[in-house]
Amino acid sequence: MVGMGLGRHHVDTYAASEHVGEIVLVDKDLARAEAVKAATPKVSAIYDDIRVMLAEEKLGGVSVATPDQFHLDHATAVIDSGKNLLLTKPIACNLKDAEFIVRHAAERGISLMIAHEARYRSRSRQLKQMVEEGFFGDIIHVRMDAIHDKRKQFAESPWYASAEAGRTATIGTGIHEIDFLRFMVGRPVIDIQAFSNSLGTLVFPKPKTISAIFQFEGGAIGQTLVTYEAHWNEVGPIDDGFRLIGTRGMAVGYKATRDGLGHWMELARDKDEVRVGTQGVVNAFINSIALDRPVEVTGEDALVSLRLCDSVDCASDAVSASRLQPAA
Repeated sequence: MVGMGLGRHHVDTYAASEHVGEIVLVDKDLARAEAVKAATPKVSAIYDDIRVMLAEEKLGGVSVATPDQFHLDHATAVIDSGKNLLLTKPIACNLKDAEFIVRHAAERGISLMIAHEARYRSRSRQLKQMVEEGFFGDIIHVRMDAIHDKRKQFAESPWYASAEAGRTATIGTGIHEIDFLRFMVGRPVIDIQAFSNSLGTLVFPKPKTISAIFQFEGGAIGQTLVTYEAHWNEVGPIDDGFRLIGTRGMAVGYKATRDGLGHWMELARDKDEVRVGTQGVVNAFINSIALDRPVEVTGEDALVSLRLCDSVDCASDAVSASRLQPAA
């Protein structure tokens, strides 16, 4: 397990699995790694260098949950070592690096899974089953927003908003929502329109608010909003903006209904969605190794979502650039 931030959730799941005998940790902050080791009997060793660890340990698989700007270097090291790899989303901060990682894994015959944990949250799995069973009929429109108050995170983790990180709000955050739309609709996107701005007080090298509309093959429309400038942290959780409208029913937030039902039914709600989603991802990765099952979220699959994110950024940049041209 490389990276003890989000990686702590990975460690908990590995530790609970009957298929996992030992866990090795890698983190530059050895004190943080030592704290995780002290709480996890299956942890047998800790390192502060991924390459030293890869050279010294015999491993069935490696999870990488380091900050996005290190994914290219860390994923390449794992692939070169011949180990199975679970990599947190996004694959990389930009499309070029992501395409290299996916291609490099394929050329080396490495099993690569991308941790799109939002697909594994209880509501997501329930909704996907309902869509496949026709509960809502055909999807007409689906929306998911990423409304964030990033003031505290930017202050505590300056790297997140640094130019060196090299990621956009769409790739860094909105990829959750865009991948979720793909997961729900299950059809290719054929057109994208997007708009963005940098209004607000937070310092970030790219636009901080991006709204995008997607036309799916077959006619369904998807919509996402990503913003870092929402001011709400003091008042607690908010609606994530999820809406699904179908020809026979609809879902709003954590409720759903359909023709003839006569009431709103409650959808599954996790107390900690990120933890539950991460558990699902890690268990799927474990099963792909221990039980020789197909990888559930391949690099090629995740690359489609990243390309859509890149297209959203390009579309919004094109709109902004056109406004700079003098009127005819």
